[in-house]
Amino acid sequence: MIITNLIRSLATRYLRTCSFLCRAGVIAWLATSGAQAQPVQTIPDILPMAHKIYSVSHQDMDWQKRHYRIFVAVPHSPQDRQAPVSTLYILDGNAQFPLAVNAVYDYWAKLSVKQSQATSLPLIVGLGYPEEKAYPLQARERDYTYAAPGERFARGGGAADFYEFVQGAVMPYIKTQHPADPGKQILAGHSFGGLFALYVLLNHQDAFDQYVIGSPSLWWGNGAIVTNATLLPGQDPNSENATAALAEQTTSNGDGPGGRFVTILQGEYEENPEADPDMKPERLARMKQRRSPVNARKLDAWLQQRGLDSDFMLVEKSGHGGVIPAVIHAAVSAALKNREQ
Repeated sequence: MIITNLIRSLATRYLRTCSFLCRAGVIAWLATSGAQAQPVQTIPDILPMAHKIYSVSHQDMDWQKRHYRIFVAVPHSPQDRQAPVSTLYILDGNAQFPLAVNAVYDYWAKLSVKQSQATSLPLIVGLGYPEEKAYPLQARERDYTYAAPGERFARGGGAADFYEFVQGAVMPYIKTQHPADPGKQILAGHSFGGLFALYVLLNHQDAFDQYVIGSPSLWWGNGAIVTNATLLPGQDPNSENATAALAEQTTSNGDGPGGRFVTILQGEYEENPEADPDMKPERLARMKQRRSPVNARKLDAWLQQRGLDSDFMLVEKSGHGGVIPAVIHAAVSAALKNREQ
């Protein structure tokens, strides 16, 4: 599936309505597409108009001597405050929480009065850090990656601990403070955030009902997260028994085929960097050095073979950073729902 007009329209609306700071952050990420591309560290603004539909706050938390900031957007609507709502958990919260809030407002602002009254807005939770940077690089590399041998991966490996923080501290806090539909929990992430979302899917599948995985850093650990995955205890993930058991498990746990709905996104120039008209030889060499034996498209097929309801989206004419608007859109679309359904 190729997303073209959808993403261009979304990006255009951001550029049209965001402040200068928001525009700078989105443009910078849209422009970075190669391996080791560094994002601009300006945190996007939340649109002033978005405060019409959301009350925004944050809560600082400590976990194992590490410091985190949890951003929360609660709908103003009495129906959404009192009735169960879907909850969108988004990684890289410093940068992508504002984009998610803005995207929901962008959607809501185009509805008629009748449509807006029938639409339940999601609770949005951004998993971030108490830093004045959009992407705290060392912290996210530590928290979003799994343990892997080799000096190249020595600064990571904290995914298991970070999952325990999300599951043991953040989600209970959200559930006690706000109404949350236990059957509608969504996790979304991009790059290292996408890798962490994949880690949770493979190791703690029931933690969330839907996963939006954008440009996952499958090169981490030389792709071991897939090649060494154990989806069911004591079973070879490539065996027929494991595949059949996983399919039965996921079907019984969810609302539709495969039980857990997964959306995987990748940019066209990530999949085929030679097609990027702006690609430089040195950047291409770095990307090839980081290539994983499994790419996002193969990951989608791998998950489908194991009984998961997975959908792959190729974002046309986009590199690594250019996938972010598509990730935000996919996550927000998953979180929005009609009260009449």
